[in-house]
Amino acid sequence: MNLARVEGRIVATRRVDELGSARLVLLQPLDEHEAPVGRALVAADPDVRAGAGATVWFVNGSDAVDALPAREPVDAVVVGLVDRISGAAP
Repeated sequence: MNLARVEGRIVATRRVDELGSARLVLLQPLDEHEAPVGRALVAADPDVRAGAGATVWFVNGSDAVDALPAREPVDAVVVGLVDRISGAAP
């Protein structure tokens, strides 16, 4: 699992039928100190409904497909909303 900050929502009116009504968000991956790392990516957010600025955790790759009940064709899925991080490594 990976940490990220939601940067915004992706609105796509035309997409493959397999995505259904899955909500799409733009994520900025974060390290354990919540500092940005790497490039932003698009993820499905089917249930968490995280808003801009929220810290979330997500899965990607084959874990992303397994995280969705209908196995939609995605590379990343938001699976939880982070309330706080405590005891992070120095």
